[in-house]
Amino acid sequence: MSTDKQMTLQISAQQIDQFCTELCRGSSNASRKHSALIALEGFIVRHTSTDKYTGIFNRIISIIQEYAEQTRTELLNEYADRLQPALKNRDRTELARIHQSVSRNGFDHLLDQVLEKLAPDLQSALKLWAEEWVTNADSQARQASGYPDALNFKEAGIRLDEYRAMTELKRKLTPL
Repeated sequence: MSTDKQMTLQISAQQIDQFCTELCRGSSNASRKHSALIALEGFIVRHTSTDKYTGIFNRIISIIQEYAEQTRTELLNEYADRLQPALKNRDRTELARIHQSVSRNGFDHLLDQVLEKLAPDLQSALKLWAEEWVTNADSQARQASGYPDALNFKEAGIRLDEYRAMTELKRKLTPL
């Protein structure tokens, strides 16, 4: 069979809405739903040739984006539910997992959402914890590098994902 043959795909706004509804009902995993919607949007944008940027094209992309925004919100809420106990338990590993799973802006938004629910004394304790941990990590990484202006996290035994997450937490808790 020749691999250079093509087929034509026709889809209406109603059909894409129904497909997105079924996709979202078919899984309880918000991450998978969101990824599938983003992939669908990319597929349509990439492979639409003659109808690109027409009214129907824009409507179909808009429908997919509406569903993707819903799954994004659902996903961020799941991360927020995981972030709160991670902060309370000072769990750097979970904090790093969440940090890696979202954009920097998303992580910042999650911190806003979760920190506002925490008592001021817990926020102060978290600030001290983050400041001490980052300061110690910087010192250990600097000593491990052998150079005063360079950091070697690997030789210091510090996970870079944890360092990044803790640095973001410290930044968030330290007012300018």
